[in-house]
Amino acid sequence: MMGWAQGLTRNQWTVLLIAWFGWVFDVMDSALFSFAKVPMLTSMLGEAEYKLHGAAIDGKIQALFLAGWAVGGLLFGILADRIGRTRVLVITILLYCAFTGLTALCTTPEQVACVRFLTALGIGGEWAAGAALVAETVPNKARAAAAALLQSAAAFGPWMAALINIGLRGQPWQYLFIVGIIPAIVCIFVRTRTHEPEHKKGSDKLPIVEVLRQSPWRRHAIIGMIICAVCIAGTQTATYWLPNLVKEVSPNLSKAVVDTRTSVLTLVSHLGTLIGVFLVPAICNRLGRKKTLGFFYLATPIIVVLALGGGTSYTHLLIFFPVIFLFAIGISAAFPLYLPELFPSRLRATGAGLAYNVGRAFTIAIPVITGAISTRAGGSIATAVTLSGTIYFLGIIALPFVPETVNQPLPE
Repeated sequence: MMGWAQGLTRNQWTVLLIAWFGWVFDVMDSALFSFAKVPMLTSMLGEAEYKLHGAAIDGKIQALFLAGWAVGGLLFGILADRIGRTRVLVITILLYCAFTGLTALCTTPEQVACVRFLTALGIGGEWAAGAALVAETVPNKARAAAAALLQSAAAFGPWMAALINIGLRGQPWQYLFIVGIIPAIVCIFVRTRTHEPEHKKGSDKLPIVEVLRQSPWRRHAIIGMIICAVCIAGTQTATYWLPNLVKEVSPNLSKAVVDTRTSVLTLVSHLGTLIGVFLVPAICNRLGRKKTLGFFYLATPIIVVLALGGGTSYTHLLIFFPVIFLFAIGISAAFPLYLPELFPSRLRATGAGLAYNVGRAFTIAIPVITGAISTRAGGSIATAVTLSGTIYFLGIIALPFVPETVNQPLPE
């Protein structure tokens, strides 16, 4: 058995497994929507209208989704510090499952946008509660490996969605969202198999008030939002527009063929994600959190330009997207490790949720801008995705303003 796993109790393993499943299913939800959105909006708008304005509408729906994710991360992060991580985990999983299922009943883009906002409330809150729960449950020696294990959900969730999409290829898009109800079963295990970890209570003030008024927690939260926003923008851009890129390089092919191509590219690309999420925590422990983030933030836009800057094809996507995902999504494994280290116990879920999920508020405009650029570029998603890579330089500028926490215990 690996050294980090020795001595873990049954409860610690259960917490890891439940948090992992929660993240797998919320990532799966996002991937299912990405698969469904092109046929869904095409059926609602018509082929001609979608070709003219589909990307712009796509971007607005994703912007509202990111807004919901930010609100959910803040709201449920505060609740997790007040009423407990496990209770909030249950509430948020049920929330995003319920509204994922309701998406199948939508008939207009406006209805889809509203339901995606409500779905995102649960997804954002689930991350905040899960990150704090795991950080406080596993011992220090195991936290880097636990972060890698948890963030592997970024690969396994889309793989599950891709296999479902292959199984349902050519079928009505509504079927994909009905499948999204299944994760609610996880709630049964959350309620019966986990014990709420002890954490210090703060004052009678809301945790968000303490985070934003007290130094250094305020600075950690603000800079954390910026460096998380950069990662989130890159991750969302790469994954959200992947189906559009496949459609762009697959003219005159049937829906079933395009569905299969999209699923295969997703499966192949997330091999890079899996490698990345297991490499990043190890690199964080060796080089430090900040140097690792800086290197990945510098490398990602360079790789995107190499992949998409000079035109592309389906074969080209199969070669380069695993590398893009290794860097763009792999770096996300640094955050369940790093963010809990920036805040004391009484503020941990609030601070981490504020940094990671409210950081999404900074990215709300990105899909709108990407969709608008695509429309101006004659419908080219590749051009829009390439230009969006410039946001990584903002993260590099912000990194000097947060502390290095490698080899330090969690603050009490």
